[in-house]
Amino acid sequence: MYRDLLVHVDGSEAGRRRVQFAIDLALRTGARLSGLHVMPPPEVPPLYKPSQMDEAIANMASKLASNARAAKEAFHEQVGQRLANTRWFDADGDVVHGICDSARYADLVILGQYERQGPQVAHPLPIAHSVVLRCGRPVLVVPAAVGPNAFAKVGIAWDGSREAVRAVHDALPLLALSQSVEIVTIIPPSAAESDEDSKHLSAHLANHGIKIEGGVIQIRAEKESLALRKQMEKAHYDLLVMGGY
Repeated sequence: MYRDLLVHVDGSEAGRRRVQFAIDLALRTGARLSGLHVMPPPEVPPLYKPSQMDEAIANMASKLASNARAAKEAFHEQVGQRLANTRWFDADGDVVHGICDSARYADLVILGQYERQGPQVAHPLPIAHSVVLRCGRPVLVVPAAVGPNAFAKVGIAWDGSREAVRAVHDALPLLALSQSVEIVTIIPPSAAESDEDSKHLSAHLANHGIKIEGGVIQIRAEKESLALRKQMEKAHYDLLVMGGY
């Protein structure tokens, strides 16, 4: 059961849609929703003359402050008439560290897919990637164009690993909202087929009242990521549950 949801908010239109998504999920689960914006220090790409640096930094700081205000306004505007049990947090500094600090007290962290901590030259990895590896809490990554989601059809990428086990059990409240769940395993071309482990998982989930659709989907492929992507496009999952490495 989720009792505390944390959503990272920015001042973009994607940030607004993310808040709407988080509100819908909070209403369905009865959870408290906390919004968070972390304002990073102004970083400018090394393209300016020394005489231009102060002005460039001031302009960047102004943009960051404007984004922070827009994020706070977007959160309060969205939750105002729909959700009473909410909190708002502001933080300064490294964005990933700021999210991870607040994530300690959340059951689920909701992030945007395309958020970046700063200029791509300095921070090539998306925020979600780093938070998943560091925060110790389940992370739900939503696309920039996220809309209402009933989580009707869910796919589980299963390989029996520690990460997959953790992801499945952390996602139980979301799986309970679903109408059907498919277990997907990717098998190397040279490996022998075996669905014994997946059957144990299926029985365990069924004991939680979660409906498992058909048998286990076994896909023989060299590249796991490519095979999984093709299965997602084919099955049209509303949610994919998988471990973070």
